[in-house]
Amino acid sequence: MNLEYSLYPGCVATTREIGYELAVRNVFDKLNIKLNKVEDFSCCQPACLVHSIDYVKGLALTSRNLAVAEEFDLPMMTLCSSCYGNLSRAKYLLDTNSKLKDEVNKLLGKVGREYKGTVQIEHVVTCLYNHYKIENLKKYIIKPLNNLRVAPFYGCHIFMPAKYGAFDDPEHPSKLDELITVTGAESLEYAEKTSCCIGCGSFFGKVSEEASILLAENILKSASEKNADTIVTTCPFCIMQLEIGQIKLREKDLSFNIPILHYVDILGLSLGFDPDELGFDLRRININPVLSKL
Repeated sequence: MNLEYSLYPGCVATTREIGYELAVRNVFDKLNIKLNKVEDFSCCQPACLVHSIDYVKGLALTSRNLAVAEEFDLPMMTLCSSCYGNLSRAKYLLDTNSKLKDEVNKLLGKVGREYKGTVQIEHVVTCLYNHYKIENLKKYIIKPLNNLRVAPFYGCHIFMPAKYGAFDDPEHPSKLDELITVTGAESLEYAEKTSCCIGCGSFFGKVSEEASILLAENILKSASEKNADTIVTTCPFCIMQLEIGQIKLREKDLSFNIPILHYVDILGLSLGFDPDELGFDLRRININPVLSKL
């Protein structure tokens, strides 16, 4: 199967989680999924930033990326769940509100752009589940992860609000679990699998930072109680938060040492990639507890 996308890398994956980006590129190349570089993409401008100051201008900054993607006549694929949620939100708002679309296009026109509404937005995981399909992934599995106990962590933006991305049931999601099972690993049920890590919200001062550490503790404790070997996420923000959270929790004499991986990491292992090809040497938390189970 051959799929082709305009790659929207976002900010976090290309600067703070480059090991994840490396894993995506290698795994997708193995699966014959072509990712095209687009020079003119910019930050997706999360709604908590510019939108709160000037709603239309903030939406225009987000939608500019959609207009750029439309020029290549390919679906755009994000590496980040937050980008996926924000871009999907912008598309939904413009596609369902002609007046707002006109206001945004008036601003985009000043830089020679226009949003038409033809772009399709995908995420790494939606691409694999909805388009590549589980039955095709199974054909590539050569090293099943039969001894690995995985705590799936869905995060927020890939499926909430449901009307934007519409990837999975927001109350009882299951698609990440299904993808994990394809690799041979066991996908665990635990209380915090659909919780929030607070993501970029942790950057908004001391109270937000303290909240992010508390949320990380709850998530890590819940996964630890199920004897999880690793937590597998869909988002580089979640990787960053749960890794940095573990480091900061050591100051409270709490040590979890749970590797935090993206789904493509365990998929890559089951495809036969070496750890270095998946950027494991760039992780903040030791990956050996995962590698010892292979």
